[in-house]
Amino acid sequence: MAEITAEEFVSDVGRGVALFLDVNPPEVFSNGHPAGTYNFPFHRRNWGHDVKRALNGQNPPIGLFGSDSATIEDATKSLEEAGLSVVFTFAHGLIAWEKEKLPVERVKDVTPEQLAKSLGDYVVIDVREAYELRGGKIPGAVHIPMGQLQTRVNDLDKSKMYAIVCASGGRSSSVAAWLSQLGYDVSNVVGGMSLWAGGRHPIERG
Repeated sequence: MAEITAEEFVSDVGRGVALFLDVNPPEVFSNGHPAGTYNFPFHRRNWGHDVKRALNGQNPPIGLFGSDSATIEDATKSLEEAGLSVVFTFAHGLIAWEKEKLPVERVKDVTPEQLAKSLGDYVVIDVREAYELRGGKIPGAVHIPMGQLQTRVNDLDKSKMYAIVCASGGRSSSVAAWLSQLGYDVSNVVGGMSLWAGGRHPIERG
């Protein structure tokens, strides 16, 4: 892996020429993460290939952020086995990142219970893929797959409050962080549709 400083990599991320992945669980990501990171929680089975599939043919230089060396090493190996290039890693967690005076973002959360009580106050955006909606969605939710959001973001209204939901909270937390950067009032639905359905909240089908 080529030597690159955190400051240099953060600059590359800011210029849009590198991809920064936070491999922590969604609840950790929501509490704070390096600016510009996308949450892609690490799991051992085919994780690198899942990332490659999400990149849809792109192969940017990748940086990894996490809280322990073993996970970062495993994630790096998984990406390299998938043919992707890791150019930067940081395995010391958010406190160490902040001590280096590097930029941090935090995502607002809304629990399924809170959302159910105030559903009329939010525009819910479901960022799952079409096949994932077979089991239903939150009533009234607008379906915009994560991969299409960048081209449709100008359709959103900055005067409204948005709640972003996916299957379990990983993709939605990344989308919420990105939209927040753009000036939208957004919250991530904690636990995604798994917790929403588990709480026996209403489901819209068809």
